[in-house]
Parts: sequence; C-alpha cells; structure tokens
Amino acid sequence: MRSFQITTAVLLAALSIQACDNGQEEPATQAASPPAQAAIDPCDLITRDDAAHLLGEPMLQGERRDEGRVGMTLCLYNPADPDSLGFLQVSINQPGAASSGASPAQIFQDIRDAMSDGRTDLDGLGDAAFIATGGIYVLQGERMISIGAGNTSQPEVRERLREAAEIALERLRQL
Repeated sequence: MRSFQITTAVLLAALSIQACDNGQEEPATQAASPPAQAAIDPCDLITRDDAAHLLGEPMLQGERRDEGRVGMTLCLYNPADPDSLGFLQVSINQPGAASSGASPAQIFQDIRDAMSDGRTDLDGLGDAAFIATGGIYVLQGERMISIGAGNTSQPEVRERLREAAEIALERLRQL
C-alpha cells in the first residue's frame, strides 16, 4: 500500500501536468532526434544489498514495474520481515520512454513546480535535486531518478534518501 501511494503521487503529478498541455504541436525539427540511449533498470541503480544496507535489514528481491505513460520504470524493495514497515522504491524516467512524449526533464520540472510548498532543493546531487512528499527527485542529464523510503519529514529518512541518491548517481555514471 505504501509503495502504491508514492507511485500514485508521482504519477498523478506528472499526468496532471501533461493533461494541462497547451495543445501546441511539437516543432517538426524534433522528429530528427538523436538515437535513444540504452534503457537503465532501476534495480541496477540500487541493488537489494544496497537497499538492505540503507534500511539496516534484509530485503526481498526487487519488484520491477513499468509505467509507460510517464516513461517510468520502478524497482520496489520490501523487507524480508513481514512485520517491518521499511521499504525502498527507486524509479527512473528515461528519454523517449514516455508514451505521452514528455521528457524526463519536463516531468522533473513539472513535479518540482507542483511540489513548491514543502520542497527542499538540494545542492551537489546531479544537475538538480529536491526532496518533497514522496521522496527525493534527481535530474541527471536526460534522466530523472526518484527514490522513496518513507516520511520525508523525518531527518533519518531524508539522510537515507540522499545516500541512496548518491549510490544511484554513481551507478548511473558507471552504466
């Protein structure tokens, strides 16, 4: 349920912005776009071992899902202990993956604008980053990474999110 709420919040923010599209057609010059980059699996950005380290407990294998409308692929790690409330959800939006045609940079900006109240902008992570309801959002080049791990008003969760983002960005550089 908790992962569904985070995923839903991110998707609704992105989809509602796309629904408000001003109806302008894309210029014809965009038809000759550069070749698509190789798709990155979010389970490769943060592994099960990484998730276990970040949360301090054993985690199950990551559950992978695709959300094609916004070009998002996500990986959810749940704890091995069924009584634990911990989780880590990693998602990535990649160029050309959204069926809506929105770029990851545009989705990042739309979510950033929608979360202006209560958003904390961060320095030193990717090209741009912030923490808001749902987790941490990082734009790196033409990709957006978002990571959720619980209530972002708690300092320990915020620190966990920043550490997770650093791991994901380092892996992204290596892939």
